[in-house]
Amino acid sequence: MPRSVPARLEPIIGGTLALLTFYARSPNLAAADKIARNLALIARHPEASAALQTVCTRLFTDWLGPHEAQDGPPEDDWRDVWPMPPLAQ
Repeated sequence: MPRSVPARLEPIIGGTLALLTFYARSPNLAAADKIARNLALIARHPEASAALQTVCTRLFTDWLGPHEAQDGPPEDDWRDVWPMPPLAQ
């Protein structure tokens, strides 16, 4: 089975910047979800530098929005829809 080739990084970054501009002008949940999804994609992208991956991982957590404090494990704080990007050490 052939392995899928990831999308190029530059169009993802360009699209994310356009979404951020759109969101700044008229915030809505669909745009915020797409921004978070793109940040997670950039954080895992093989063309992204380690520094960019770290920044996007941290921004991804910010774009998830507020969550209630729970006594459960930290993994339970993440949404089920988009997997958490690996944390840079």
